[in-house]
Amino acid sequence: MIVPAVLFAIADGMRDLALSMLLVGALGVFAALMVLGAVSGFERRLGRATGYLGLVAVWVLLPVIAAVSFKTLTGLGWVDSWFEAVAAFTTSGSSMMIRETTPRAMLFWRASIEWYGGFLTLVSIIHVLAPGGFGGLPAGDRRIITSQSSEMTVDLGDFRQVLAQYMLMTFIVFVALALTGVTGPYAMMLSMMAIATGGFLPFDGALENHAGPMAQLVLTAGLLLGTVSVFWRRRLLRSPKHFLLGNPEVVIISAAVIIIATLFAARLSAISGGAALGPIVAESLLAASSLIATSGIESRPGVIALWPDLIVLVVVVVGGGIYSTTGGFKIYRIGAMAAHSWRELNQLIYPSSVINLRFGSQIIDEPSMRAIWTYFALSLLVISAAAMALTLTATNFEGGITMAVAFFANAGPVYDALVPPSYATDPGNQVWPQIAALPVMAKLAAIATMTLGRLEVMVVFAVLNIRYWMSR
Repeated sequence: MIVPAVLFAIADGMRDLALSMLLVGALGVFAALMVLGAVSGFERRLGRATGYLGLVAVWVLLPVIAAVSFKTLTGLGWVDSWFEAVAAFTTSGSSMMIRETTPRAMLFWRASIEWYGGFLTLVSIIHVLAPGGFGGLPAGDRRIITSQSSEMTVDLGDFRQVLAQYMLMTFIVFVALALTGVTGPYAMMLSMMAIATGGFLPFDGALENHAGPMAQLVLTAGLLLGTVSVFWRRRLLRSPKHFLLGNPEVVIISAAVIIIATLFAARLSAISGGAALGPIVAESLLAASSLIATSGIESRPGVIALWPDLIVLVVVVVGGGIYSTTGGFKIYRIGAMAAHSWRELNQLIYPSSVINLRFGSQIIDEPSMRAIWTYFALSLLVISAAAMALTLTATNFEGGITMAVAFFANAGPVYDALVPPSYATDPGNQVWPQIAALPVMAKLAAIATMTLGRLEVMVVFAVLNIRYWMSR
């Protein structure tokens, strides 16, 4: 992935940066060949414990390795470089980089890592989290790609199949952005951001300065593609007529985007004083899809803040579809909890009734339901602990809650969008500090929160089961 960034550096006449990036890339190639040589000839099949441990190791070690590149190539401090790498891999979108002075090659490198983090998220869910049943994730759809529903597999053919689809979606969005007038490098970086449902914008200032209403509609479509399940994307390409049948998450996401966009449009119309309808519709659709996709981008500062903070945070923490790159609880789990609660209330009146739990065509058994409630409780515990840590080290209570939810849902720009105007104009304020101004302890808490949010929380607690490891 670093090769295109090197080409950007050469095109901009930054030969020293290009050489440094090549050296970093060579180190990565050497490490990769060593690992591939070590596992060559072994059957690529994981046990549960090693699968969980391997997944956590990937999400912890890869950002550490990427942090070396940021430290070497940008001059950020070690903690800032680590934060930058974690925010990129988890598609959180927050950044310590000053875009105005950062070379274009480094911006592309940062966007590439975020794009790869989205792909790594899909692979993690398909090959480890879903077959392990973490958080009640259904494993049945895995048969479409892996031919297995509950067995952990590491097959390069399966990886290539997901990667090919991921690259195809990115290319489609890139071409569409280019056709709407977005310059080539920005079109590439924005398309990677959209499909990964990330929040990293590779420029200073408002998005509307670089992407007009038509480009914003393309970004909306790209974010929505990243929001729905990777399996449903296959069905969308193969049979558009049957896309909505049996997929309640798609229906809910579509309805939510329409409702939220309508409310945003009403607010924008009320404060814009008769502005053209086209730009308002484009801005509203982008804001709605951005929140549901846990991206957090907006066409210009202040759009997301038109809604009350609490409602924005609720939408973000719910998130999008399972088997997608979005963060948050996921609509599937919220729907399952609602169905389970309705059944329990119904049985208070009809104790002998037998009702199967369903979410669309998916039957939810009792073990999955227990896993969903456990995930929900642990997630609230992590958000509460993160809010307390951030409040004690960096900000006030409202800012701490906002930051904790944004980092857990991997939607870092939402925090910046909700900063009150009186604090946004004062970068050095101690109440709602900018991300770059956070103290070291707050940055470490943010790193842990972003990682836990991306790893679906429960897998980390499984790996930390000391009794299991002591008995081996």
